[in-house]
Amino acid sequence: MTAVGTIELRRTYFVCPGCRDSGCPLDDRIGLTDSVSPEALQLIVLAGGSWSFDAARTNLTRFCGVEVSDELIRPRTLREGPKLAAFGASAPEAAVPFRTASGDIEFETDATKVNTVSGWRDAKIGIFVKRAPGPRATVAEWDTRTLPAPTARFAFAEVAESDAFAAQWVPRAEHLGIDPQSRLSVLADGAEWIWNRTAEAFPNARGVLDIFHALEYVSDAARGYLVNGPEAVHEATARGRELLLGDGYTGVVDWVGELGLHPRGGDGASLGGMLNYLAGHQDRLPYALRWRRGQTIGSGLIEGAAKNLIGRRLKANNARWVPENVNRIAGVCCALYSGTWDAYWESN
Repeated sequence: MTAVGTIELRRTYFVCPGCRDSGCPLDDRIGLTDSVSPEALQLIVLAGGSWSFDAARTNLTRFCGVEVSDELIRPRTLREGPKLAAFGASAPEAAVPFRTASGDIEFETDATKVNTVSGWRDAKIGIFVKRAPGPRATVAEWDTRTLPAPTARFAFAEVAESDAFAAQWVPRAEHLGIDPQSRLSVLADGAEWIWNRTAEAFPNARGVLDIFHALEYVSDAARGYLVNGPEAVHEATARGRELLLGDGYTGVVDWVGELGLHPRGGDGASLGGMLNYLAGHQDRLPYALRWRRGQTIGSGLIEGAAKNLIGRRLKANNARWVPENVNRIAGVCCALYSGTWDAYWESN
């Protein structure tokens, strides 16, 4: 099987009359170590990492004229996944694009649920990013400014416990030329395991609570406290957002004080719950400072990766996976996302 279709070969097959060892010596001389050529294998793995195996079979025929069964695509894709992951984690050439790119260093991590034969499991994802600062912005531009695209990104993912997954962060960072003691930015939601592991792996990092995650608490607090209509809730939420973006936790405290001057008959516990939550992230709300520096304040990259990098492939057609196969497919997906795909195939 080649990238241009099936080619039938005729050559001499030898058998030793003594030991009965057999084979085609010419195969070794011309590089026929498999029934699938390297170029065809690359297409097969690309398809298997992008679509369900049956859809991959159909699309390979439509796009390339390569006709193979889904039962051939499956083992070839699963076999290459760990190799792609290992290449990205250790091969010097895999780290070159990230090392040579310019920009501020960010790290984002999260998890997405994957259905496995042993129940729903967390597939954890980590992404290192380099991004050039954008223009200075004001609070009023919080949802309209356009940040520069990443100059480089490197992703890794697997089904693993949080400690085991976090143990990979420092080796991956060092492989990419990142000093774990540096002041890189870490952007994430409020998951406790993320911030606990971050403090251990990157003790000098600048933590940033994802702005949309923080604003959910502001919005929920306004709805719980106000009972006199959606317009009041909208106005109060806008005011809370403005103060959070401008002054962080201090601004939210001021907002609660403003609301308290005019009781609205709702549940004050909602305000207390928001304050208690954000108090635990006081040092992770530097939104105004990052606006002035042209830096991101949201973890949209990891949210998008959870949906498209992993979710789009592993949640297709209500699939149920063997956990080990989740990690194998994740190796393919992360290589495509990280830009290490071409370097891997060129090295083979």
